[in-house]
Amino acid sequence: MAHDPFKCVQGAPIFKGLADADIAELAKISVHQQEFKRGSVLYDPTTPLDRMMIVDEGRVKVYQLNENGKEKVLYMLRDGAIDSEAALFSQRDHFNYAEVVEDAKICSIGRADFQALLHRVPTVAFNLLNILGDRLTALETVSALTGNLKSKNRVLAYLQQVGQEKQATQFILPEKKKELASFLGITPETLSRQLKQLVADGLLAIDGRQITLR
Repeated sequence: MAHDPFKCVQGAPIFKGLADADIAELAKISVHQQEFKRGSVLYDPTTPLDRMMIVDEGRVKVYQLNENGKEKVLYMLRDGAIDSEAALFSQRDHFNYAEVVEDAKICSIGRADFQALLHRVPTVAFNLLNILGDRLTALETVSALTGNLKSKNRVLAYLQQVGQEKQATQFILPEKKKELASFLGITPETLSRQLKQLVADGLLAIDGRQITLR
């Protein structure tokens, strides 16, 4: 199916509620379906924050590196996800790294063009606040998962959260196990061990990357 710039922009939650004429205007000033291969770094802490991204296809991980060079995954971006919303208002460099983990097509909107629109459509600002509020809630959830719960409960809480988001008790694990372990702040070995324990406890079933919550 051919890519539709209008639907791409319209699908971004930040633009929910905008009139079709405004969506069409945004589609004209946005860049669509730039292709990036697996392993491509979309930005790092030296990259200027000047564009909001929309992941049209593929998968992108956003992470940090500690002083020892160890990677800590912050969140994953999948089809339809948006990132770098702050670029629409803030002029600074990125704080994190973003790397393509599955060949991706990325769409984007520049800050200058967006701010020009903002003067004409103030409701965009309110939509942005809602998105940032959702991101804050997600980060607080991650903090709870990685800070207050034992490893087995972290894994179960994460899987239950995914199930709630997908409104399903059966789904494909969104991340590879190594990425998920980093996200939860545990080792891959601990993740595998706790998944097996959750299966033994009768709380879930696993078939490859397919998870079934009991």
